[in-house]
Amino acid sequence: MTADATAEAASQPPDPYKQRPTEVEEFGDPGAQVLSLLKPVSITMALVVFLVHEMSAASQGIAGGFSELMVYQESATDSPGTILGGVVLNALVVVFTLFLVTSGLLLLYKCHCYRIIYAWLFFSVSTLLFIFGGYVLRELLFMHDVPMDSPTFFVCMYNFAAVGTLLVFWTEYGCGPTPPLQLQQAYLIIISALLAWSATRLPEWSTWGLLGAVALWDLYAVLAPRGPLKMLVEEAERRGDPIPGLVYQGNDIKLGLGDFVFYSVLVGRASMHSSAALLACAVAIIAGLCATLALLPILQKVLPALPISIAGGIGVYFLTSATLAPMASEAALSHVFL
Repeated sequence: MTADATAEAASQPPDPYKQRPTEVEEFGDPGAQVLSLLKPVSITMALVVFLVHEMSAASQGIAGGFSELMVYQESATDSPGTILGGVVLNALVVVFTLFLVTSGLLLLYKCHCYRIIYAWLFFSVSTLLFIFGGYVLRELLFMHDVPMDSPTFFVCMYNFAAVGTLLVFWTEYGCGPTPPLQLQQAYLIIISALLAWSATRLPEWSTWGLLGAVALWDLYAVLAPRGPLKMLVEEAERRGDPIPGLVYQGNDIKLGLGDFVFYSVLVGRASMHSSAALLACAVAIIAGLCATLALLPILQKVLPALPISIAGGIGVYFLTSATLAPMASEAALSHVFL
C-alpha cells in the first residue's frame, strides 16, 4: 500500500525481469505522472459506485473477504457503547490479519520461496476473477434479462480469468519483457473494483472502523523502522529483485492495489448516503493522493498512500453528513432549487 516513484536509467536498456529501483532518482513530467494514477483511481471509484447501486439488492447476501473477519456483527438495536467496542474489536482483528499476511510474505521473500508466493498470488487473482467476476456478471445478466446458457457462461468466465491472470503476471509467466500495458491495467482496475465492491457490503460503522485501522496500519508498516512493508522494500532493494504483489504501474510511479481498494470502499460507502457525500469524499481522496505524490520528490522515499486520503475522506464524509446533506434536504423541501 505504497506510492512509489521511480526513474529508468537512460544509459542502459531496461531489464524486464527486475523491478525498477524504489528510490526516487529523477522525475519526468509531474502532471503526466499524477494523471497516470488519478485516472485509474477515478475509474475504479466510479466502477464501484456503479456496482453498489446497480447490485444493491443482489449483494446483500455476499459473504467472504473482509466479512469473514468481522467478529462483531453490527445491529441497529445495539447501544453506542456496544457498537464502539465491536468496531474496535473488528478493526484489531483486521490489523492483526494484515500483520500476519504481510509478515508471512516478508518471511517467504527472505527465504527465496518465490514459487509459494506466486502460487498464492496466482490462485487469489484467478479465483477472484472467475468466482467473484462470475457472480457479478451473472447478476447483471439476470437483472437486465440477458439470456446465456451455463456452458457458454463458464467458458467465457474461464477465459476471462485465465487471460486476466496471464496479463497480471505476464513477466512471472515468462511471456515476454513487456506486457500489453493497457490490458494489464484494465484487469488491475477490475480486480480492485471487485474487491472494493465486496467490502462495501460491511455494516456502516464497521466500514469506517476498518478504513481508519487500515490507514494507521499502512502508516506503521511503511514508515516504522521495523515495519514489515518497509523491510520488504529494503530487502528487495538490497537484492535488486522485484517486490511480489499487485501494483499498478503509472508513468514512472507505482501504487499498490490495496490503495485502489480502500479509496473505492470509502467512496462506495459515501455514495450510499448522498450524492453530496460521494462528491466530497471523491475530491478529498484525489486531493490526498495528490498531496502524497507531491511529498515523494521532497522526502525521496517510499510513502504510504492511504493515511492522508482516508483521513480526509472520513473527515469530509462526516462533515458533509452533518452540514451539507441536511441543508440540501431542507432546501429541496422548501423548493429553493425550483
